[in-house]
Amino acid sequence: MCLIDQSQIIELEQVASNAWIAEETERFGGWLLRANSGITRRANSVLPVGPPPLPHDEAIEKAIEFYKERDLIPRFQMSEASKPIELDRDLSERGFSVGLQVEIHTAAINHLVQKEPAFDVLISNDISDGWMSVYSESSGYEHASMETRRDLMKRTSLQKAFALAKIDRELAGVGFGVVEDKWLGLFNIAVHPSMRGRGVALAVNTALAKWAHQRGARSAYLQVESEHIPALKLYAKLGFQHLYTYWYRKLDEEE
Repeated sequence: MCLIDQSQIIELEQVASNAWIAEETERFGGWLLRANSGITRRANSVLPVGPPPLPHDEAIEKAIEFYKERDLIPRFQMSEASKPIELDRDLSERGFSVGLQVEIHTAAINHLVQKEPAFDVLISNDISDGWMSVYSESSGYEHASMETRRDLMKRTSLQKAFALAKIDRELAGVGFGVVEDKWLGLFNIAVHPSMRGRGVALAVNTALAKWAHQRGARSAYLQVESEHIPALKLYAKLGFQHLYTYWYRKLDEEE
């Protein structure tokens, strides 16, 4: 089994965080504390890619206070590169349980752009009502959650694109892409329930890859929940390969 270069993990964790910026962020040494009204785990968790400025116990207490002051569950986004190296063990001992596990997959843009979208895919630098409608109907998120997610996607200052696929003029699927340096981040790929099984997700990913390639991106990354088998199969078909896994630790409520 080949070992992953931890600098690669840190690079991608930071790039992904820059694409998905919480409403409130606070630097705490090498930790980034993020809060966003409780919407999405990534935007409401500590990203510990460097050492904190205080001893472990004090640093964890600081993070717990940060979230409790905002009526949020204290949560950390963990990986093999999290700092300090004892953090996962320390959190476990403090009552933080392991939650959702997410896989990071990467692929060469040159490979992705060789495919041709089977449908029309409109690329825009802003979110349309149609984009939001498809995303809402495919995800099942409530209106308030959707508005918060809209703000999350609009908040990054990096180059971004919103892809909207159509089949026979009917809205079929969406996706969100963000470019930073050589990386294209693929987020919120969703297909309308009535359009599934027709290659819409493939068309959306391909269109975003072509857009990113024109802006200098050379590699793509995406985040897939470990239990989302259909998505894992799709991205394997597209040439994505698993690079590493991150997981969340959240503080269990006291009895």
